[in-house]
Amino acid sequence: MSGDNLELVRRSFDAFVAGDFETAFAAFDPRAEWTAAEDEPDSRTYSGIEEIRRWVRSLAEPWTNRFDRTVVPEDYIDLGDWIVVPTSGRLHGKGSGIEIDVIETYAVLVRNDRIVRVDEYRTREQAIRAVRNG
Repeated sequence: MSGDNLELVRRSFDAFVAGDFETAFAAFDPRAEWTAAEDEPDSRTYSGIEEIRRWVRSLAEPWTNRFDRTVVPEDYIDLGDWIVVPTSGRLHGKGSGIEIDVIETYAVLVRNDRIVRVDEYRTREQAIRAVRNG
């Protein structure tokens, strides 16, 4: 089952990278939750697929590349029900031209062939520790 979880998460992230949010979110449970990293200005838990969709779309708005093939997974770490996905990339501001490097790691919980939770961390070590410590 664990390999199936990894492939489900990989397909969803591949779709995010391609800018295909509809396909990316097809893997999510309607009651999924997504917790933004603690150091983000909008750090909180987003509940339900519609709230998560609105939030993710709003994140893409200020950037010219809209995450498209810029913030990409570096690895998929299979921890059973949890898949840890370190990512990195560079974003370019629409109006300002500012460039920022983005490094985040996602801990993705899969249950019954659906993504039910995503938690954001800055490092793979933080994500793995959080998953292992429950």
